[in-house]
Amino acid sequence: MCGCAWRVHAFTAALVLAAHLIKVLSCGEAGGGSRVAKRYVGLYTGPYFDPAAPNNITAQLGTHAYLPCKVRQLSNKSVSWIRRRDAHILTVDRFTFIADERFQAFLVEATDTWTLQVKYVQARDAGVYECQVGTEPKMSHFVQLNVVVPKIEIIGESDMYVKAGTTVSLKCVITQALEEPAYIFWYHNDERVLNYDKSLVEIRMERVAPDTTVGNLIIYGPRREDSGNYSCSPSNLDSASVVLHVLSGEQPAAMQHGNGAALLLPALLPLLGALLPLLGALLPPPPARRLPALLALALLIPILCHDGADEEGQRQ
Repeated sequence: MCGCAWRVHAFTAALVLAAHLIKVLSCGEAGGGSRVAKRYVGLYTGPYFDPAAPNNITAQLGTHAYLPCKVRQLSNKSVSWIRRRDAHILTVDRFTFIADERFQAFLVEATDTWTLQVKYVQARDAGVYECQVGTEPKMSHFVQLNVVVPKIEIIGESDMYVKAGTTVSLKCVITQALEEPAYIFWYHNDERVLNYDKSLVEIRMERVAPDTTVGNLIIYGPRREDSGNYSCSPSNLDSASVVLHVLSGEQPAAMQHGNGAALLLPALLPLLGALLPLLGALLPPPPARRLPALLALALLIPILCHDGADEEGQRQ
């Protein structure tokens, strides 16, 4: 009986010891301490990157980008974000190590994700970023950031000519945009255009396609003082501009080319009349059917020469 009782007591002591060891490993309470450690589960015995985490992020110029780094079973290891193109350490845990305040890291505990935030993304921010865990040896997860730069243009020529009183419609088209701009401001000679009186000015904005937005500035009954530089400026993007010329009956210089030659034609007719008999005496007589063509050619030569002189003067 004594031998059997000894075996029972030994078995009971072994169970108690095993339970205590399990508690120490799972809760870190050896020696009565209160330090809590995460239990390792699955095939991994330490930190590891979630294979389902994205490694390719696309953001539009001027918006915020969020680069995720999902680390499981991190325990007390630190997480750093490094910019690969210059090996610059951006953040370590929640501390930032770059003067550029657009960069910040934060932890989403519910998903074990250390996220690098890049505010107001610029084109030069594109590239590879490394999420590094402070194990030995180091563990790294790489994320590619792509920056989309929308295209902005005002439809038409860079100089627009309109007659006073004629309604003007300026269209600003934004393409290749992942997000619709929050607003499109219009400026006239660097002063913002406001549409308080819609009988004079009207401003519209419409999303016409998944990546295209059109802003429209309509000027009713423009006057000469409405001439000048007009620019459209979408939120967080560059601007595009056009020069508007409001004319009061006159034509722009670009439309007046050649009129000077026509004015000189009456003065040239007496000279042509004196030259034609001289040419007739020096040259053999042409067939009668060629006389109208020769006369027309004689009238056109001075005009063409004068136009050429005008063009040469403008180039100078």
